[in-house]
Amino acid sequence: MVFLVAASVSSCRWLRTGLPQPLHPTAPEAVLRVDACQGACTDSVDVVAMGVAGYLVVPWRDTTRLVLTPPMFTNPTVWWMTFGDLLFGTRPDTARITRRLASMPAANADRLSRVQAVLVGHGHYDHLIDVPPLVPRMPHAVVYGSETVRNLLAPVPGLDSARRVAVDGMVGRDREHAGEPIVIGPAVEVRVMPWAHAPNVGSITIAPGHQRTPRRTLPRTVHGWKLGTTYAYAIDLLDTNRTVAWRLVYHDASAGADVQRQAAAVLAGMPAARQTAVIMTAANFDILPLYPDVLLAHLAPQHVILGHWDDFFRSSERSERVVRGIHAPDLVERLAPYVGDRWSAPRAGAVTRFRW
Repeated sequence: MVFLVAASVSSCRWLRTGLPQPLHPTAPEAVLRVDACQGACTDSVDVVAMGVAGYLVVPWRDTTRLVLTPPMFTNPTVWWMTFGDLLFGTRPDTARITRRLASMPAANADRLSRVQAVLVGHGHYDHLIDVPPLVPRMPHAVVYGSETVRNLLAPVPGLDSARRVAVDGMVGRDREHAGEPIVIGPAVEVRVMPWAHAPNVGSITIAPGHQRTPRRTLPRTVHGWKLGTTYAYAIDLLDTNRTVAWRLVYHDASAGADVQRQAAAVLAGMPAARQTAVIMTAANFDILPLYPDVLLAHLAPQHVILGHWDDFFRSSERSERVVRGIHAPDLVERLAPYVGDRWSAPRAGAVTRFRW
C-alpha cells in the first residue's frame, strides 16, 4: 500500500502506460495459424486468449478435456488499489466476467464446462481473484498450483480438496529429474517446472509470502492473495502415437537467468517435442537482466505468444493499453534475435491455432 501511494503521487514509469500498436495485437475474433505440417495438416490445438495471463487450450483430437490458465476480467484500477482496496476490499466483478465471456465465442460456456485442469503459476490476485466465480462454470476442473494456491482457494464452494492439487512434489529439478506428467487426457499431458517471480518494482514484491493453512474465507484485499511458490508448466499436445507434436511452455511472471536455465534443463529431460511455443509474460520483462533471453535461446521456439501484456489496472471492457511499467518497442527489440517476427500479442477472444 505504501508503494501504491508513493507511485500515485509521482510521475514514475509504473503509472505510465502506452498504446499497444507496437505489439500489433491480434483482433478479438481473429484466428492466427501457426503451421508445422508435413504435407497436409491433420491435427491442431487452439490457444484462446482470455485476458491478462488467461488462456484456454483446446486440442482438436479430444475436445472433451481442456486446459485453462486463469484469466482476469475484474481489473481494479490503480486508484482503487491505492485508495479503495484497503477500506472496502476487492471482490471479483461477476457482472463484468459474464459480459466478457459472452463476448468471446471461442471461450463459450460449453468449452468452459469441459475444462479438466486449471494451471496456476502463482497466487497473486491478478491470477486468482476471478477463479472462484468461474468454478461453477467448470464443474470438472482440478486446480493445480502451489500449496499457497491450494490454501487460498479452500473457501470456494464446490472446490473440495480433491479439486485443489498442490504440485510442489511434482516439480522437475533438472535434466535427469524432469518430473512425472499430469495426464489430462489422451491428447494432453502437463509437467511442472521451477520458476520465480521478479520484483514488481525495484526490489519490492507485492504480497510476498505463503498461505500455510487453508483459509476460511477468501482474501478481502488484493494483498491477501499471497505469492507463494512460483511454477511454470509444459503443456504437451500429443499425437496418436503419444509423441509430443507441440509443447506449450507457459509461465505467468518474469524470472531471472538462473531460473530460466533450470527450467530449460528440466525441459531438456522431457520427451522430445517436434515443435515448441512459449507463452511468456510481458509484464516486468526488463526488471531482471536476460529475461526472456535465456529461455528463448535454449528453446529456439517456433512461436512466442505474449501474455500479461495488457494493462490490468484498466477496465477489460475499454480499449487495451500496454501494461504499466514497460516500453513496448523495447520488448519487440528483445524478442527479435530469438524469434524474429514469429510472435503475437492476442487480444482477449483471439485464437492462436497451432497445426501439424
